[in-house]
Amino acid sequence: MNARWSAWSGLCLTLAAVAVSAASLAQPPPNPPAQTSEDAQKARDSDKPAAEPSVAERIARLQRSVDETAAQLKELKTRLEDPKSEFAVANEEFAALDKQLDARKRELQAQLEAGQVELAAATQKEIDALLPRHALAKERFDNAIRERRAVSEQVATLEAKLQADQLALQRLKGETPPPTTQPAAPQPEPPVAPTAKPEPVPAQAPPAATPQQPGAMAAPTPQPVPAPSSPATTEATPELVRAREAAAQKQEAMREAEEEAQSVRDRLAVVQKSLEGEQKLYEAARNRVANAQQTERSLYEEERAKIEANVPRVELRELRAKIAEARQRFQDAQKEVLERADRIDRLQDEIAALQRELLTAADVAEQRRREAEAARRDVEHLQNPWTITNVLNWIIARGPRIVGIVLGVIVLLWVVRLVESRFVKLLAGRADHGSYADRQNRARTLVGVFNSAANVTIYGGGAMMLLTEFGLNVVPLMGGAAVLGLAVAFGAQNLIRDYFYGFMILLENQYAVNDVIRIGEVSGQVEKITLRITMLRGLDGSVHFIPNGEIKRVSNMTHGWSRALFDIPVAYKEDVDRVMEVLMDLAKELRRDPNYRSLILEMPEMLGVNQFADSAVVIRFFMKTRPLQQWAVQRELLRRIKNRFDELGIEIPFPHRTVFHRNGGPPGQMALAADDATETPDDQRADEPRVPRERQRMT
Repeated sequence: MNARWSAWSGLCLTLAAVAVSAASLAQPPPNPPAQTSEDAQKARDSDKPAAEPSVAERIARLQRSVDETAAQLKELKTRLEDPKSEFAVANEEFAALDKQLDARKRELQAQLEAGQVELAAATQKEIDALLPRHALAKERFDNAIRERRAVSEQVATLEAKLQADQLALQRLKGETPPPTTQPAAPQPEPPVAPTAKPEPVPAQAPPAATPQQPGAMAAPTPQPVPAPSSPATTEATPELVRAREAAAQKQEAMREAEEEAQSVRDRLAVVQKSLEGEQKLYEAARNRVANAQQTERSLYEEERAKIEANVPRVELRELRAKIAEARQRFQDAQKEVLERADRIDRLQDEIAALQRELLTAADVAEQRRREAEAARRDVEHLQNPWTITNVLNWIIARGPRIVGIVLGVIVLLWVVRLVESRFVKLLAGRADHGSYADRQNRARTLVGVFNSAANVTIYGGGAMMLLTEFGLNVVPLMGGAAVLGLAVAFGAQNLIRDYFYGFMILLENQYAVNDVIRIGEVSGQVEKITLRITMLRGLDGSVHFIPNGEIKRVSNMTHGWSRALFDIPVAYKEDVDRVMEVLMDLAKELRRDPNYRSLILEMPEMLGVNQFADSAVVIRFFMKTRPLQQWAVQRELLRRIKNRFDELGIEIPFPHRTVFHRNGGPPGQMALAADDATETPDDQRADEPRVPRERQRMT
């Protein structure tokens, strides 16, 4: 009786303690006390923006964060690797109860099939007693699975947070952070699937995260300011050099500010993710508290039922050991709830501090960006060639050189003109043949070629120098001109050949205007010579245009002087010495004629008998005349020779042929002879001489 009373008293005291603990856990936070005037003043002071922390304070805060994160990371990894962790214990307990419940169900099924009603009723009572404990164990195991997943995610988050804090700490200390990669989150262990989906346990909501300050996470990312490009048309003046150095410094400061803002932004994202993980762990700890309370309460009810049933003390001791274990689990879970709540508060404070730091860093980055943009605009203003200052500086720096180039081009053109006129006079005066006008025309043609080449060289060189002074890079232009010239050279080979041959013809003075030449099968008088073509006009008035590149051989019949060549045929019966004497007298008379004296350069030269032709003896002589005058002299002398030969009876034979026949002559002649023999005297007139018919027909 005393034992039963002591058991009942202990049970009542335990239930009272559990109720008090549950009430304290579920009790809402107390209302804050009424604020006094001093508290209100402190609150207003706290609303003011805090001063920006110094570098030393930031280093100390980051060092504390690194140490706390490392310790928490070590704790969570130890929990994952602990063989007696909540996950392992819950798994073992649920597996044992699930196995025991399954065995009882099979035993009940066997008893029902065997008709053992009383035993089946007892087994059913045991099953009913196991079901609450089985449900609590299943709920505990489900919560342990969720907690293990949350711990694995939190480990990955804390590793990222630790790396970000270490990088920020190294940056503040001025150390060069080594290139690192984002640590991979460890894969969570596959949980043991529960037999049934646990019902949700109502629990107090976790502390809400501190709301972000307006615009903290939406802080604009400053756009990088492009480095000002230095145009080639702007001289690097000392002012421009200083402006570029200042712009480079502002650009570097802006880059550092942007990196700092991005670092704070990354750390803030990691801390927010860590806060989410802590909230999940906080929720899991609260679920463990609720599960431990329900387990302890269920065990107390089971103990009371067994006390009333006068079960042996051994079973009561085992049950009380489980109650003590549940109470200890409740206390551990409650302690973890408090620790998680404290960590959540610290993370919220850290998030608030990072948000303030992010706002400050974003403001600093924006200020650096504006300064860099202003410096870039200053450089662009100094580099702008159309500003008044730069225009004046450009005129002062480049104006004299440009004027010098223009004057140099003008002077060179004047020198070319002067040399051209002197060269024309020199070449026209020193030529060995042709009239002065012809030599002057040829000289002008050659000088025109030289003048064109000189103009191209002078103007091209001056243009290149002016483009260089204006700041343009002429190297690509020269490369393009070379490529274009190569293409033109390949595509216009014949044209280039014509020009080259024309230049050589003029340079060597092979023929000139008004010369009579023969080119291949075409002959005529030269009317025009250019670098590309030669224009000939024939005796019939037709004009021939011959490209100079196609001229392989030229026969000039009026180059320097001409010669009138005479081949005079006389009959074989004439005295050739007398004939040659008559010819020389006629030629000398023509040489003394005032109308032809200026056309004949030398006395005639008799060559003698040149040929025995079929019907005549050919006597050859010639006379040297001025260019283009040989035909006039030849026509006049031939006229005089004909008249003198007629006076002297010198025969100029025409071609005739003598034919000799064998055997009495041809048949036609024999027939004519027969006809003559049979003719009557009446057929012939008395006063007409008799002529053979053959001679009549031949006549």
